[in-house]
Amino acid sequence: MRRLRNILLVLVIIIVLVGGAGAGYITLTVRRPLPQVDGTLSFAGLDGKVEIYRDALGVPQIYATTTRDLFFAQGIVHAQDRWWQMEFNRHIGLGRISELTGMNERVLRQDKFIRTAGWNRAAQADLDALTPESKLALDSYADGVNAYIEGKSGSDLAVEYTVLGIKGVTIPIEKWQPLHSAAWAKVMSWSLSGNIDYELERAELYKKIGSDLVDNFYAPPYPFGAHPTILTMADLPPLTMTIQNGSSTVPVVAPGTDLRHVQTHLIGEMPDDLGFGRGEGIGSNNWVIGGSRTQSGKPLLANDPHLAIQMPSIWYEVGLHCLQVSDKCPYDVTGFSFPGAPGVIIGHNQHIAWGVTNVGPDTQDLYAIKVDPKDDTKYELDGKTESMQIITETIKFGDKTPPVDLRVRMTHFGPIITDAPSYTDQYDKPLAFHWSATADKYDVLGSFLGIDRATDWKSFRAALATYGSPSQNFVYADMDGNIGYQTPGLIPIRAKDHSGLVPIDGSTTKYDWKGYIPFDYLPRSFNPARGYIASANEAVVPPEYYTQLAAVLGDKFGADSNYTISYEWDYGYRANRIENMIKATDKHTVDTIKAIQGDNFSGSADELLPAVLKIDYGSDIPKDVIDWLKAWDMQSGMNSGQAALFSSFTGQLFGTLWADQIGFTPGGSNIAWGVRLLLDKPDSVVWDDVKTTDKKETRDDILRSALVAAYKDMTAKYGADYKVWQWGKLHTATFVSNPLGASGISVIEDFVNGGPVAVNGSSLSVNATSWSITNPFGVTSLPSMRMIVDFSDFNKSQWITTTGESGHPTSPHYRDMIDRWRNIQYDTMLWDAATIQKGKVSKLVLQPK
Repeated sequence: MRRLRNILLVLVIIIVLVGGAGAGYITLTVRRPLPQVDGTLSFAGLDGKVEIYRDALGVPQIYATTTRDLFFAQGIVHAQDRWWQMEFNRHIGLGRISELTGMNERVLRQDKFIRTAGWNRAAQADLDALTPESKLALDSYADGVNAYIEGKSGSDLAVEYTVLGIKGVTIPIEKWQPLHSAAWAKVMSWSLSGNIDYELERAELYKKIGSDLVDNFYAPPYPFGAHPTILTMADLPPLTMTIQNGSSTVPVVAPGTDLRHVQTHLIGEMPDDLGFGRGEGIGSNNWVIGGSRTQSGKPLLANDPHLAIQMPSIWYEVGLHCLQVSDKCPYDVTGFSFPGAPGVIIGHNQHIAWGVTNVGPDTQDLYAIKVDPKDDTKYELDGKTESMQIITETIKFGDKTPPVDLRVRMTHFGPIITDAPSYTDQYDKPLAFHWSATADKYDVLGSFLGIDRATDWKSFRAALATYGSPSQNFVYADMDGNIGYQTPGLIPIRAKDHSGLVPIDGSTTKYDWKGYIPFDYLPRSFNPARGYIASANEAVVPPEYYTQLAAVLGDKFGADSNYTISYEWDYGYRANRIENMIKATDKHTVDTIKAIQGDNFSGSADELLPAVLKIDYGSDIPKDVIDWLKAWDMQSGMNSGQAALFSSFTGQLFGTLWADQIGFTPGGSNIAWGVRLLLDKPDSVVWDDVKTTDKKETRDDILRSALVAAYKDMTAKYGADYKVWQWGKLHTATFVSNPLGASGISVIEDFVNGGPVAVNGSSLSVNATSWSITNPFGVTSLPSMRMIVDFSDFNKSQWITTTGESGHPTSPHYRDMIDRWRNIQYDTMLWDAATIQKGKVSKLVLQPK
């Protein structure tokens, strides 16, 4: 009641400011969008009766007699709880965000990038690739959404319409279309695919500091041997009878490439904070443990995807149950869905369970285009002049700003992603963007629906055989006790000398992709002898695997082609810790899995502190502080003062090492591993601070100055008594709702956002609550949900999301999972009908009108 009174007060202030209104109107306004969850609702288009049971946290379990009714009802419950999120997400996917916000320069730049890259055009093309099953699911889902929103105004559906209306933004309620679901798949692909931003960054850094420093210390090779790969050669089925060692070497920059002439200014602003997030911290953990390593003798499967922090959660928990499972209605599945799409993305059915983490393959390339200086719609290709296709994209605004036309120039490789060429001696080659998610059609929804229906390893792999993007590390378990792993997706085979790490010559077709690695040759494992499989975005396979690929596929694609999935991985800190914790326990239970998911150990601290603590700090840092730091268990818990000091230290260290040379302070597991390598090179030029011209700093000089600076900064901000410092006072999570949560108006932000709340973990912990060096120490990405599937009894399985099931700020289920999530607590993932009915707090019946 106190929260409701505060919310009502907020809206009283807002409405009074715009002319005044009665309290009754205000109450109606904020509560009007809350859905009916008890009783009966009638809708035209249903085949028969549907029953929806919700538990104490508002999680719905849907029971229907036909596939159409099942997805029709899923469309209704998504729209009931998450309509505004669906509205905002479809505008992201189609590059129409400005229609929700009105004229805003930053939003306009993102719309320009999305429309230039062609997410909207690719989504439309994907609809042509739908299987009949996918088309039925999308059409039924859209019909359910539209049945719910029909006849409703914006204020009936979400309070955001009312507040934005006060700001002068008018948003018509459009019908939901299958295109909107397909567009969200492109947002997912963009967020979880590599590597356009890394190509641009690497090209710029090569110009600033040279390839040696970048390739050896800024973005060093993955530490094969020191940190694990997901699969070992022993886990993999042999691709050829002849096992060869070593792998071919591909130059990072193709011979003859002159990066000085490559233009790297993008036409818009790459979206990195919408939807799933992007870049540093975006990843996941998953693992599956066979019965030989569990107390029950049955498999345990765990998953926690690390995605951008937001409100509400990107996930929506749901159960989809055919009353009688048959070929006509083959679904009996529960797990995590995306509002805006039918089916379950991660979860389990009556036979199998699965989890995903991001593979991060390099599926994007930039090509330097030689444009005709007399006509910017023509360019050179293989010695001939080719004409670009010109597409006009019209961007509209939710306020009275006139529409803006955007010219998109299409080349053989893809759209020109940079601004019009400047035709100067320095930068005369704009970049074209080639990406598997826009270059080829695929039906990713069909793959997930196939997994939802799968009954064994064979049908599970069959569902993934047509999976396109984004490639994911799928772990698998089934009721027969089997465990497995599969990499799916469109992963390009590049030409000789084409690493994909920097832009490449686009005046020739020499560097066209040769094709994609065939599905049957992508990494997989079934019942490995070690009894478990774990992934945390590290390298999938050892280098020897690519030598085998070249031997097997060379006749078709060329023995000297580049078959490497990627060169850029998470550097294995989380992977190392997960494997060590799995191997440390003989017989695992749900509780031991919870301990792994909640582990806050910092592998980077374990590497760095021994060198740091050997240094004499004299009077700059009291000895008792150094002794206190020595006693740290390397766990970044919210009550740990040492974690706060160490995090401040790494920010100082990374800045001192790199900012003087590259102009900004970088972060990420690549920088942490680079520092580990630099510890063995105490006189490296990287340690030298180029701003000090009278001396050359060594490793110990920089380590000392960074810890002293961190100590002084902590003391100035949080007091001299280090014993009361707490990581959780610095490291907080604020769940921000789009777009009102970033409005700049505190009363509105307090109304729609959640937090800030103290959290455990760090960027390199298994409990990966990542923070940006440029925005210390607030959380930017996090475990967006946690799931543990127990095959000894599905009703003992556990799950939780970050915020709550509802997207309505006045709902009791808007923020009711935050404290459970941050304290590594769970809710029971109910499965059988009797248990679900026993735990229900509401029952909604849908019937044909």
